[in-house]
Amino acid sequence: MTNTPKTGPTEGLDAIVTVEKSELRRRARQFSKSWEGVKSEQAEKQTFWNDFFRIFGVQRRQVAIYEALAKRSSTGRKGWLDLLHPGQMGVEHKSAGGSLDEAMGQLIDYLPSLPPAEHPWLLVVSDFSRFQWKNLETGSAGSFLLAELPDNLELFWWLAGYQVGHREFGDEVAANLTATELLAEVYDALIASGYPAGDAREWITRLLFCLFADDAGVWDRSAFHAYLALHTAPDGHDLGDVIARVFRVLNTSPDRRPGSLDEDLAQFTYINGDLFAADLWPVSGTAEVRRTLLAACAFNWSVISPAIFGSLFQNVMTGKERRQLGAHYTTERDILRTIRPLFLDDLDAELAAAVSLPKLRAFHEKIANLKFFDPACGCGNFLVITYREIRNLETECLRRIAEKEQKTGQRAMSLAFLCKVKVDHFYGMEVEEFPARIARTALYLIDHLENRRVSAEFGDHYMRFPIPAVPNIHIGNALRDNWNALLPAGECDYLFGNPPFAGQKTRAADQTADMQLVWGPTYARWLDYVTGWYRLAADYVTQGRARAAFVSTNSVTQGEQVARVWRTMLDKGVKIDFAHRTFAWTSEARGKAIVHVIIVGFSATGVQTKRSIYDYPDIKGEPVVERVTHVNPYLLDAPDVLVESSTRPISPALAPVQYGNKPSDGGNLVVEAEDLPPVHDPAHAYIRPYLGARELIHGEERYCIWMGQPDADAVRNSPWLRSRLEQVREFRAKSTAADTRKLASIPWRFFRTPQPTVPYIAIPRHVSQAREWFTVAFVEPRVIASDALFTVTDPDGFIFSILSSGMFTAWLRTIGGRLKSDLRFSGPMVYNSFPLPQVTKKQRDTVIGAGQLLVAARSAHPDSPLAGLYDRLAMPEDVLAAHRAIDNCVDRIFAPRSKPSSVTDRMNILFPAYEAALGRLVTADPVKRRRRLPSS
Repeated sequence: MTNTPKTGPTEGLDAIVTVEKSELRRRARQFSKSWEGVKSEQAEKQTFWNDFFRIFGVQRRQVAIYEALAKRSSTGRKGWLDLLHPGQMGVEHKSAGGSLDEAMGQLIDYLPSLPPAEHPWLLVVSDFSRFQWKNLETGSAGSFLLAELPDNLELFWWLAGYQVGHREFGDEVAANLTATELLAEVYDALIASGYPAGDAREWITRLLFCLFADDAGVWDRSAFHAYLALHTAPDGHDLGDVIARVFRVLNTSPDRRPGSLDEDLAQFTYINGDLFAADLWPVSGTAEVRRTLLAACAFNWSVISPAIFGSLFQNVMTGKERRQLGAHYTTERDILRTIRPLFLDDLDAELAAAVSLPKLRAFHEKIANLKFFDPACGCGNFLVITYREIRNLETECLRRIAEKEQKTGQRAMSLAFLCKVKVDHFYGMEVEEFPARIARTALYLIDHLENRRVSAEFGDHYMRFPIPAVPNIHIGNALRDNWNALLPAGECDYLFGNPPFAGQKTRAADQTADMQLVWGPTYARWLDYVTGWYRLAADYVTQGRARAAFVSTNSVTQGEQVARVWRTMLDKGVKIDFAHRTFAWTSEARGKAIVHVIIVGFSATGVQTKRSIYDYPDIKGEPVVERVTHVNPYLLDAPDVLVESSTRPISPALAPVQYGNKPSDGGNLVVEAEDLPPVHDPAHAYIRPYLGARELIHGEERYCIWMGQPDADAVRNSPWLRSRLEQVREFRAKSTAADTRKLASIPWRFFRTPQPTVPYIAIPRHVSQAREWFTVAFVEPRVIASDALFTVTDPDGFIFSILSSGMFTAWLRTIGGRLKSDLRFSGPMVYNSFPLPQVTKKQRDTVIGAGQLLVAARSAHPDSPLAGLYDRLAMPEDVLAAHRAIDNCVDRIFAPRSKPSSVTDRMNILFPAYEAALGRLVTADPVKRRRRLPSS
C-alpha cells in the first residue's frame, strides 16, 4: 500500500488556505534580504531556519528538531541531521562556500538510519547564500540562490497547506481507501498489543480527530505528528503516556492547564465536547503501534472528507459483525441522490429566488432552524454531507447579504454572530457506541472545515473551539427506542438514512425480535429488517411535518413485501414523493457489499411536493428523471394497487405451474458433461438431460441420474453409479433436516419429483433484467427440469405466447422480486396473480398463431442459444417481429384501443385489470406461506 505524505489540501480545500501566495513571496523577499551576506554556520543556522519556517506561518519547534541523531550508512558512525521535519523534509546546513554536493551526499547517507515513518521526501542543503534540493519521490532535483527563493517557493507551498500537484491522489476513492486502510492497520496493531477492544475503538476515534486536526488548521499544521515523532522512543514504550498527555490537554481549558506545561503541549487547542472526556486504559506502546501511527500521521488527511469515517468503521470490523449489523456505508453520490430531491433542490431554488435583503434574511433564518434526523445514522455519513450542504447554502446566503449591505452602507457583524447553522440541529440514532462516537467526531470536523471556508470567504478568522454545541446522537435501538423522545415529530423537518439491509436469512435473533415488536400481529418473517424503519417512519411523519427518504433494498417495492409494507403506509396517509428505481449501490469500504437498492422519498398526504421518478437504464450509471403526477409502491406512475400472492391462477385461462425437481443430493445425482460414465456403463440407461435456468438460456449441457425404480443389477455392475448413490446416501444421512434424512434409504430418487410426463414449458426462475421479453421454451418430457425452473403444460401453445408477451414481462418486472437486479419469476406471486381476462376463441387462436411464429423464428437460428437471440443489440429481425406480433395480440385482449409502449403504459392497464379480476374471482385465496422445504 502506498502512503501519500502530507502535501496540503485538495483542490476543493485550496480556498481555505489562510495565507495568500503573494504574501508568502513578500515574506520570502524580506527573508532573503535580511540574510544576505551571513556566512557562519554554527552561529546562525538555527535562527536562519527558524525564520525560514516563519515565512509559511509555521513555528519550527512545533514541527521539526535540530540535531536529530542519525548514523552514516557508509561508515556506521553516529552523526546529527542539522534539521528534521519528520516524514517531510531533511536539512543539512554548511558555512558559506561549503560543498553543497558533499552536504547532499551526507544527508542521503543518514537516511537509512531513520525510522521509515520519519523518512523525509524532500532534502534541502544550504550555505545561506545557496540552496540545493532533491525530491526523493519524483527524483527531480535543482538549486537556486538565496535571492531566488521567492521564485522557487513552489517547492515549499506544502508548508503553508497548499497541495503539491504531482502528489495529489488522482482518484478520490483511492485516497479514501488508503486512509481507512491506514487506520485499520493502527487498530490491528493496537489490538495485537493486548489493548482492550472497547477502549481501542474509543482511542481510534480520538486519534481520527487528531489526524484531521493536524491537517485542517485546528492547531499548527503537523504539530501532532511532530510531537509524537519527536517525543516518543523508537520502541514505542512511552507512546501511551505521550498520547494520554495530548488527550488530557485537549480536554482542558487554558485557564486550568499547569503554568509549567511544556510549550509543545500548550499549542494544542482546547476541544471540549465529549471527545476526550472519558478515561481510557493507557496504551502499552510497541514499535509496531508507533510505526503504524506515524504512517497514519504522514498521510494528508485534508484530502478526504469526514464522510468516509463509515468506511473506516467497516474496515476495523470483522465480516461477521458487518453481516449482523447490516453495516453498509453510503457514498456521497448516493447520499446526494437521497437528499437532493428530499430538500436540497428546493432550498437551492428558494435561495436563487431570494433577491432582496428581507428574503435572504428570512431564508437564512429558515435553514438555521431546520432539524434533520437519521434514525439509523451509523457513522453519520448522511448527517455529515447534509451539514456540509446546509453550511454551503448559509455561506452563499451570507455572501449575498453582505453584497447588499455594502450597497446600503450597513455594517456586517462578526462571523460568530452570522453563522447560525450548528451541529445541535442534527440528530441520529445508532445501536453501536463506536459508530455513534465516530458520527459525533465527523460532525465536529465538518463544522470546523466549513468554518474555515466561511473564514476564507469573508477574511475573518473563525473557529468554534472549544465546541459550543453537541450533535444529538443517541446510542440505542431505533426499532425499540422512542424517536419522539430524541426529536419530537413536530420539530423534525427531514428524516433520512440508510437502515440496515439484513434479510430473513442474515438477521440475528434480537433483530427478529425487533421486527416482531414493530409490526406486531402483522409481522411476517420474510419482511426485510429495513421495513421496520418504514413502519415507524409512517407513524412519525404523520405526527408532524417531516418529509422522509430511505435508501433500502429493492425488495421493499417488489414481490410479497409490497402489499404488507405499503398497505400500512397508505392506510396511515403516507404518499411517495420521489423514487430512484433499482441501481447498483456502492461502498468505499473493504469487504464492500454488492447490493442493488432503491431510494424512496415519502411524506404525509398533507405535505405538497413535486413528484419524480429516477430510472436507471444502466444500473451502474446515472439516472434519467421523469416528472410524474403520482408514484405508487411499485415505483411507477400508476394507481396504488397492491398485488397479493395466490394459491392458484386468478385467470381461468392459465393452467397451474409447478416447481422443478429438487435433488437434495450433495451434487451427486447431477452430472456435468465431462463427468459422464464410460459409454458401455449400465448407468447410461438412467442418464437424462438436466435443465436449469442457465442451461435453458445459454444452451449449456448438464445431466442427471433419473431412476423411477431401483435397479440392483445396474448398481452392482456400475462402480460409477454405485459410488454416486453411496455419496447421496451419506449426504442425506448427515443432513440436519429430518425429511432429507428419511430419503437416505432411497438415494436413487430425487427429493421432489413433479416432472411432467408430456411436453411442457420450462420457465426460468431468474432472468436478466436487460432482456425486453421473458424467455421461456417448450421442452420434451425426457428432459428433467431442475428446481431452477418452473414448469407448466401447454398443449396448444397459448400459455407460451402469454408468458412471451410484453404484458407478462411488464407484470414480472414490476410485481416479481429481484435477485440483485435479475427478474425473479414466482408461481404464487407473479404467475397466479397475472390478471389475464376472459378470452374468446378467436382471440385465443390469434395468440396461439403468433406464438407459433416465435417458435418458427427461433428454429431458424438453431446454433444460437436464447441468450444470443435476446441480446438487445443483436436480436434477429424474425424473432423481433414474432414478439411484436404476440404483443399486438395480447395487448388487444387487455385494451383493444390502446397501444402501450412501456412498462408504465402496460401497468396502467394491468393494475385495473387485477382489481377487476379480484372482484370477479372471489374463490381465489391469498397464498398461504408454505412450510419451508428442508435444506441439506
